[in-house]
Amino acid sequence: MPAESNDRKYYLVRTEKDLVEKSIVGIGWRDFKFSDYSDTEKLIKDIDKGCGIGRAGNQIRRFIGIAKGDIIIVPLPLCVVIGEAEEGLFYDKNYYSKDRANQRHVTFDFEDGKVITINRIDLTEALQRRLKVPGITVNDISEFKNQIDTIITSKNEGKRFSWNNTIQNMFIKKEEDFKKELFENIQSGQTYLRSGGIGLEYLVKELLDIEGYDAGVLDKRAFSSFADADVKASREDRCSSIKLLVQVKHHQGTSGDWGLKQLEEIRKLSLKDYSDHVLIFVTSAEVTKALRDKADSLSITVIDGYGLADWIYENLNKLRPDTKNKLGICEVPTLTSLY
Repeated sequence: MPAESNDRKYYLVRTEKDLVEKSIVGIGWRDFKFSDYSDTEKLIKDIDKGCGIGRAGNQIRRFIGIAKGDIIIVPLPLCVVIGEAEEGLFYDKNYYSKDRANQRHVTFDFEDGKVITINRIDLTEALQRRLKVPGITVNDISEFKNQIDTIITSKNEGKRFSWNNTIQNMFIKKEEDFKKELFENIQSGQTYLRSGGIGLEYLVKELLDIEGYDAGVLDKRAFSSFADADVKASREDRCSSIKLLVQVKHHQGTSGDWGLKQLEEIRKLSLKDYSDHVLIFVTSAEVTKALRDKADSLSITVIDGYGLADWIYENLNKLRPDTKNKLGICEVPTLTSLY
């Protein structure tokens, strides 16, 4: 189905399933050939004279007024079919007995010879209600445009539409937006963490504590020369022992390799107490590929600003309330607009 058009309309048309399988929709008033009339109002007057039309005139106007590119939804048992209208009306006497002889072509999507359907339960409750309204053969449902376009986009991308999948995709988008904003706030200092990088060091310590490490922030005079690490952590069980030294940098933009040099200097000093420690470089900034390559060659693990935001997000429900407050994280349930 082609891409969305800003001016197209959306119609519900009740018709026969066998017509849908032929990429056709048809409606009644079988004793009048819509295609013979160039004046819709003349047609409506003739129908009214012949058999009475009541309030159905607008349904005829809508069906005749359907333009190429308009979207047609056909309700079927437990599901719906969505297609795009083609130009022109025609009359098929073979459907006279079913009172569906006034017809038009609609492009429906097929898979393995069967028309692709959408389960009604995957539609919003409001649209499901509209599908159940009796007595209206042709109805304008353009108010559901956003929902219908979402379904069409999923079909165009070769995906099976699912309300649950849509919710999940929205959740993922909001999750990514949250982490991006968190990364930007930490990097730019738009938080209430202690200044001078100390607040970030204690945040890393808390994250390590959450993950089962015994972590502590080191004294600034723990090392000689320019060697430096900010957080020391260890975790032991009956099968393994892991010890970490973490250098934490509160940087904006892109971090340079000074943190790597400070960690590598610890190794060069051959300090017995730290000879078996894994070295970690954590920065609130971005890092270049060259820095990552250098870190790999030195066996130093790098966690950049995006990785730090991921780390915080993964442990969000375990962070202390005051830590979340300092980060500007407010946990209030929100409702997502589906369409």
